[in-house]
Amino acid sequence: MQTRVLIDSRWDGDTGIGKLYREVMARMPASVSPVFVQSQMGLGNLFTPLMLARAISSADADVFYSPSFMPPLYSRIPYVFTIHDLMHLFYYTPLHRLYYQQVLARLARRARKIITVSHFSKRQLVELLGIDEQRIAVVYNGVDMRYHENTRTFPSERPYFLYVGNRRKNKNIPTMLSAFARARIPQEFMFYLSGHPDEELTRHISQLGLEGRVRFLGFVAEEDMPALYKGAYATLFVSLMEGFGLPVIESMASGTPVITSSMSALPEIAGDAGVCVDPSSPEAIAIAIEQLAADADRHHQLRNRGIERAAQFSWDKTAAETWSILLENQ
Repeated sequence: MQTRVLIDSRWDGDTGIGKLYREVMARMPASVSPVFVQSQMGLGNLFTPLMLARAISSADADVFYSPSFMPPLYSRIPYVFTIHDLMHLFYYTPLHRLYYQQVLARLARRARKIITVSHFSKRQLVELLGIDEQRIAVVYNGVDMRYHENTRTFPSERPYFLYVGNRRKNKNIPTMLSAFARARIPQEFMFYLSGHPDEELTRHISQLGLEGRVRFLGFVAEEDMPALYKGAYATLFVSLMEGFGLPVIESMASGTPVITSSMSALPEIAGDAGVCVDPSSPEAIAIAIEQLAADADRHHQLRNRGIERAAQFSWDKTAAETWSILLENQ
């Protein structure tokens, strides 16, 4: 018997959520007959819940699924959606906070299930939005096998520490740069960042005297990411808050040690395979950089632990658990 699943496919883009969406869709069970929301409405549009409710009303579907934080305003069928984190309560506008507290929290209580990506995020959903923990399922993200299997390295004449991600405030990039400048390591070490420079970061780099030691890589295609990680001496991902932190396991799967944060979901994801430090302390981050640069045995140990840790996360498992939730009671 086929189960008709209405899916909000608008999230298929060049983001972490888009990656999750594609991996889950690629592993759709044969028993699923997909129907896709037909709308060009922007992802952040506050009228999305109403649009989704109308799409559900007119669709011949048994269950609705969204891979992110926009549920329907009302629904005649069960619905499941994913809340990856509650970053919007801390790092976005008052309007975003209002949406999460007054709209999302209420609609979440009507969902058959809410998927989130870490136990840290689950605790936040319970404590900050008042959602019943029995309604929340933790499904970890996965890591592409290309990271495990890749043998290429990014061409670089000098050893480099690496940051991969966006420029949002929670990513803590200025503090990581300050720590890199402070670290007593050989001057040949570089700090590479994905993305393009901006005025604020460029000014900060100049004030730190790092002009010749920081390189912005611009847009990095997904197929080039494994080589970029594998070529790095270590990855710096010392965020102030994350719901999961894909770069942690992508780096580990590539055999590259990770210095990450002791806060939010990052210790949960890194386990004992990462170096977890206080993200608010440039000194603590600098010490971790120094120790990793000076201790080859420690570097090798973390490399091996990371490979083992990353093997515990797979998109096959993520997709199987997601579809199990969607098809429950169907």
